[in-house]
Amino acid sequence: MKHKSLTFSIFLSTFFAGVLVYFICACLFISNMYGYFEKQLFEELKTESVLLEVYDVSEGSSDLQRLTHLKTKNRITLIHPDGTVFYDNTVNAATLENHALRSEFLKAKEQGVSTSSRYSSTMLEKTLYFAKELDTGDILRISCNQHTVGVLVLGMSQILLIMLVIAMAFSGIAASLLSKRITEPLNRIDLENPEATEVYDELKPFTRRIAEENFEKSQREELRQQFTANVSHELKTPLTSISGFAEILGQGGTDAQTTKDFALTIYEESQRMITLVNDIIKLSKLDEKSISLEKEALSLKEIAEEAIETLTPVAAKKQIELTLSGDTGLINGVRPVIYEMIYNLIDNAIKYNRDNGLVAVKIENMMASHTVVLTVQDTGIGIPEREKERIFERFYRIDKSRSRQLGGTGLGLSIVKHAAKYHNAQILLTSKEGEGSTFTVVFSL
Repeated sequence: MKHKSLTFSIFLSTFFAGVLVYFICACLFISNMYGYFEKQLFEELKTESVLLEVYDVSEGSSDLQRLTHLKTKNRITLIHPDGTVFYDNTVNAATLENHALRSEFLKAKEQGVSTSSRYSSTMLEKTLYFAKELDTGDILRISCNQHTVGVLVLGMSQILLIMLVIAMAFSGIAASLLSKRITEPLNRIDLENPEATEVYDELKPFTRRIAEENFEKSQREELRQQFTANVSHELKTPLTSISGFAEILGQGGTDAQTTKDFALTIYEESQRMITLVNDIIKLSKLDEKSISLEKEALSLKEIAEEAIETLTPVAAKKQIELTLSGDTGLINGVRPVIYEMIYNLIDNAIKYNRDNGLVAVKIENMMASHTVVLTVQDTGIGIPEREKERIFERFYRIDKSRSRQLGGTGLGLSIVKHAAKYHNAQILLTSKEGEGSTFTVVFSL
């Protein structure tokens, strides 16, 4: 569905609001006017009844004949206390049925005076009745006809249509001016510096959001530039090494052992580049949340066993003991991402550990807090207090020379951080320089 412009939407809303107000006012006016006229007619009937009281309207009196020649548009009816009609100025009274059950007759007998109304069979006309009990006990009833509201509206249709056209014209002009006035501050917003623009109070959260997005955009751009610079720097060293050794080999003259050493160095540097590129790809996927695999029920203990089995030969070179304990740790997650997270935590604990050290992996189901806790503890070199806030940054290394010697890319803990974030998990770190580190990942169930 194509969205209309804001100006046009405001125009339509204001225009229809104006037209609606016109219809409401017109209905209220007609309703009140109709009620006022009805009240006036009842007053006229009451006044006429007072005038008729000067006549002797008892049955058989000579004044009844005079009533017949009285010039009035209203219908006059005289009724005996038993409901028998003995006089009517419009029809032969003998032809009329007994009125003992008529509402106006009963009320007049009970209260002395009554008013009532009845619609015609076509619902286009209404008859108004005023009845009064005379001193003789007879009931004097005077009635007149009144058109219904529908007939009144039809009669006024021409003037109502003219008023509608005028109301629509004024509504259209007012809506046009109002819509432009409302949207004018929106058009003045400086997208580069939105908070400096004077806007309605209701729009200030919107301008703040734009300002925040601008700030985040600038931060992302800064991070991108840093990332590009770091990647270039990380790739430059192995590429320079590969290029240099390949050039020497290409010139010839090296003995067999030197050629073998150079080839081994080229292989190691190329493997380092492949590892770096793979880590960058993994990190990019986590950044963009472009991992297409769906979450499934996983056992952290089972995945930790796989990671430990893979890293056991690496740990064995430094005589480091790997242990796994605790519960099954059932969570809902993406298996490759969880594996990378656990693998990097254990790999990191091995790389920065002492010879003959220990890496203890523990998994706990915390039923009270509905969480699963993964802990990776080592007896390594530890992390200085001042460095704790930065170790999850990309390419950040505490000891760059040692990290490169160990084959680290500087992206391991960054991958751990993004993998945890992908699963809405929390990472906690406790470490003391020279005594080791403990990484704790808390998964909320």
